[in-house]
Amino acid sequence: MEDNARLALLKKAIQFNTANGNEAPLAQWLQQVLAEHGIQSELVEFAPHRAGLVAEIGTGQEPILAFAGHLDTVAPNAAGAWQTDPFAAAIHDGAIYGRGAVDMKGGLIATVIALIELHAAGLPKAGTIRLLLSGDEEGSGTGATALTQRGYLAGVKALVMAEASSQTIEYAHCGSFDYIVHARGKAVHSSTPALGHNALMDLVDFINAEQTAFDEVDDNPVLGALVHSITVLHGGEQLNTIPDAAFLKGNVRTIPECTHVRLQAIIERLNQGGAALELEVVGDFAPVVTDPSNPFITQVQAAVKEINQVDAPVVISKGATDASMYVKGNPDFAFVEYGPGDDTQSHQVNEHLNLTEFLAAPAVYQQIAHNFFAALDKE
Repeated sequence: MEDNARLALLKKAIQFNTANGNEAPLAQWLQQVLAEHGIQSELVEFAPHRAGLVAEIGTGQEPILAFAGHLDTVAPNAAGAWQTDPFAAAIHDGAIYGRGAVDMKGGLIATVIALIELHAAGLPKAGTIRLLLSGDEEGSGTGATALTQRGYLAGVKALVMAEASSQTIEYAHCGSFDYIVHARGKAVHSSTPALGHNALMDLVDFINAEQTAFDEVDDNPVLGALVHSITVLHGGEQLNTIPDAAFLKGNVRTIPECTHVRLQAIIERLNQGGAALELEVVGDFAPVVTDPSNPFITQVQAAVKEINQVDAPVVISKGATDASMYVKGNPDFAFVEYGPGDDTQSHQVNEHLNLTEFLAAPAVYQQIAHNFFAALDKE
């Protein structure tokens, strides 16, 4: 495929506004693009106007190599601060600008191009390459959950997440546990607080206990220490009224050694002392860890070296990806995250992707596939 055709696909993908939903039109268009190149695919609807896409090339038999990405983006945010329309996909100074250019329509379209070019070459001769495109990755992961529940991770031996990786290869990332703690009290006049129950003070007690809740959790040998934070606190509406309701929100960047029972244990203890707290889980993304000695990491390193003539550092990430959902359907696949773009551009005003990186990415993915199947042939 010529570079102009590759760029046209990327521009069109960015021009679909898939911020916080509405992935179905983009998924349908990509289904049409793949069909034009002789590749059948399946739309996987998981909510109104929301869908993922799954496609395969090869024999349909194991071993299976998967390439994965997500169709949704975050909102443009301060759209007026953008130098260009965030959905215009403007190109200047060697970069393409737009919401999702880096996170992650660049990597997504690069995998689609790689699939098309491999299929045109009659590859793979043995085994299968599966493309997994989800929705709602920027939300609660319901798109990846739908793909997992429908069995699309079955038989996958290795998976490449095409998220922007800032020219590194990530082989492990933390999970993410998102929660809300609700507090219920009794409203009274602030001059007689003893007659009521201050919901805010129950949250203060929880915050103080949460600070040490994970002190005894051992560091993971790959991911290091668990990270946890209280990020939102809200309660009270009237200056002279004791608040009868309050809530906080928190996030735990989880490691395999972590258990969420610790938070529930705090709540149960405080409730026994007279508090009225309730834990609501709003997101639970599992940590993903590949053994650093896994040969797939070496295969990806070799592919990047072959195409880009650089030694890409092998690192871990504290962020989470759809792989957190996929490991629930298949805990045994080898995982790497590698994709075009500077990840610090993600979610930023004037998000932009270097075109040289994007244009090289499909060749890297094809070389990864070559290395993966060649290594299996030697076993």
